[in-house]
Amino acid sequence: MATTRPCPGVQTGAPDDGPDEFDLLDARLFADDRDGDVFRRLREDAPLFWNPGPGDKAGFWSLTRYADIEAVAKDAARFGNGEGTQIPSRRAEGSGPRQIHNMDAPDHGPMRRLLTSTFMPRAVEKLAGRVEEVTTALLDEALELGELDFVKVISSRLPLLVFAPMLGVPTADADLLLRWTNESSSEDPEYSAGPETAAKAREELFAYYAGLSEERRACPREDIVSTLVQSRFRDAPLTQDWLNPYYMVLTVAGNETTRNLLSGSVAVLGQRDLWPRLREGGPELLRTGIEEMVRWMSPVVHMRRTATTDVELHGQTVRAGEKVVLWFSSANRDERQFEAPEEFRLDRTPNRHLGFGAGPHFCLGAHLARMETRVFYEQLIARDIHVELLGEPDRLLSNWFRGIKRLPVRMTQGRR
Repeated sequence: MATTRPCPGVQTGAPDDGPDEFDLLDARLFADDRDGDVFRRLREDAPLFWNPGPGDKAGFWSLTRYADIEAVAKDAARFGNGEGTQIPSRRAEGSGPRQIHNMDAPDHGPMRRLLTSTFMPRAVEKLAGRVEEVTTALLDEALELGELDFVKVISSRLPLLVFAPMLGVPTADADLLLRWTNESSSEDPEYSAGPETAAKAREELFAYYAGLSEERRACPREDIVSTLVQSRFRDAPLTQDWLNPYYMVLTVAGNETTRNLLSGSVAVLGQRDLWPRLREGGPELLRTGIEEMVRWMSPVVHMRRTATTDVELHGQTVRAGEKVVLWFSSANRDERQFEAPEEFRLDRTPNRHLGFGAGPHFCLGAHLARMETRVFYEQLIARDIHVELLGEPDRLLSNWFRGIKRLPVRMTQGRR
């Protein structure tokens, strides 16, 4: 595997710098909301961009145009997941058996199908009542508080209070899932002191689910843990070594997307004064609006692949074994795909965004995230609840998830 590429030293990028001066490992670009300008330059001048790694670690190629990213995401034969889907190889789940994100054929399909029926649209819609119940309780709490941190009170709790029972985790332990997610998936110093934090969170999560797995083997219920402990892979029951990384990806994916989608969409609706339009537009505008929220936020900023063979792209050779990072957030602002991509249009049609990925690793929980977001806004509108921003979003220091850590708001009911 090649570890270096002949190119200038990379510094922290700014929009006026040349493409060779950009460093996509600099999470501050994303926390400061400057990455859009950087990606615009890269799409135009360096659609296949080599980014050196830190120190003596391997660098990576970056793809920033929609068409390239969609094509590579669907080309599992030449761009595999087995070596990892984060820029650092397998940072979240560690060594040992791979989780479904980090699997290729022939293992990926059978492992994914263990839970496909759980996340199909028809199955997800059966959970709408639970989402309404959770949303109602959280909105009641928010109205009582009046002024609040939207992330703390609503967006970080709603998906976990829905998903924890689906997993088989008592709702009293939902806060544990949130902490393990933050510590294992983020390098923000508010949540992590470094790789040791992720390792400790991983150990705690694995130990917790090992105990829960034993309980469900002895007494199965209607939940995901019960389904997995009774499933077979490679003609044998799933061992705990195989279950652990599955639980890891479910825990992280089960709350990150919806949490960040809700926080980011509330922020942009307030910043652009689009609440009246959303309220008056009816169910169809809410449907298209949710897709625009996903495009705009791109909650998962990137995923990585590894070239399995030499591939020519944009006149350069990507060698077998080199990392290729797919910047979904850049694809979703590509001028070649979207008209006026920097405009937030609730009625944008068509809207073939890549907010949930593409190809065999398309987000398993996409329907759940859409439904949770839809029910939240339906309840907000039906109860005539108004959300006023009281300050700027405090953004997560991460180039992996588009997150908001705090969002101060005032919530009131009734016409103003």
